[in-house]
Amino acid sequence: MAAPFDWIFTLSAVAFNLLIAGVFLATRAGKMGTVRRIGVWLIALVIPFGIVLYHTITAGGNLYVRVALAVVLAYLLTELLLDFILNYDFRAKWVTHVPYILVEYAAFYALIYVGFTVSEFTGWAVSVTFWMALAALIYYLAGRKKSGKKNKRKKG
Repeated sequence: MAAPFDWIFTLSAVAFNLLIAGVFLATRAGKMGTVRRIGVWLIALVIPFGIVLYHTITAGGNLYVRVALAVVLAYLLTELLLDFILNYDFRAKWVTHVPYILVEYAAFYALIYVGFTVSEFTGWAVSVTFWMALAALIYYLAGRKKSGKKNKRKKG
């Protein structure tokens, strides 16, 4: 990739990870309006990632980078379709949530892969923000209320 496209990718990839972290933190705080606004900004990343993919294709860039960028765009378009267009609660059922999680983590991996092909600095920046997103996920999951039966031990 050329220098301006490297920076577009770097800023977009870091923003992607930080916005995902923001979604987890806002969800834990119960601020669903904030989650929605962050989601809009996340979906808007289709534009810079699309520009970078278009440049990579027209410049005859690395095939693996093209595929990785396409995976990121597939994730963002899936998010757009399910959350914003269809308003489908796919997270409520494991049958639909597990494939979504797989696509999400494929996008995370793709961003790290492309980051390290751009430069070592970009790779580490994307990696560090990925781990920040994972920390936010752990924080979110640790605060969730458990549903279903409580675990009761018999005395005796």
